Amino acid sequence: MGLFDFLKKKETIPYEKIAEQLDVFTKESLAMPKMNNPFLLDDKTKHPMLFGYFMGAMEYLTQAYRLNEKDTDAIYTKYLSRNFADHDEEQTRELFNYSKEISQAEHVSRYMVVGNLAMKKWEAGGPMAKYAPMGLIRLLND
Repeated sequence: MGLFDFLKKKETIPYEKIAEQLDVFTKESLAMPKMNNPFLLDDKTKHPMLFGYFMGAMEYLTQAYRLNEKDTDAIYTKYLSRNFADHDEEQTRELFNYSKEISQAEHVSRYMVVGNLAMKKWEAGGPMAKYAPMGLIRLLND
């Protein structure tokens, strides 16, 4: 690492853009499953699939924007708060810890891969992009 590396300005992270991407992707992904089952988020047996899928989407954005762990955790925490915890700090913390815990489980890695690929296709745009969020309903129906 050279002397001038310290003087380089760190690339600005587009937090708002990432938040918007996650929020819209989440709404699109949950639209059909919630229509079929309005109590989907209450069914704890589906939580590993749901949170694994969305952690995969976050993983894709982490790679795409080259985020470090601190930035990833901050974005994911705010994401959970907005989309799943109704801005309740305690519930957000519980969901964050739950997500970290289940991400270590082997069966959840499959859900993360599906979420990662769905976000990648969705971000790429094109005629098939609108179908990418349907990966979640396929997981839930398996």
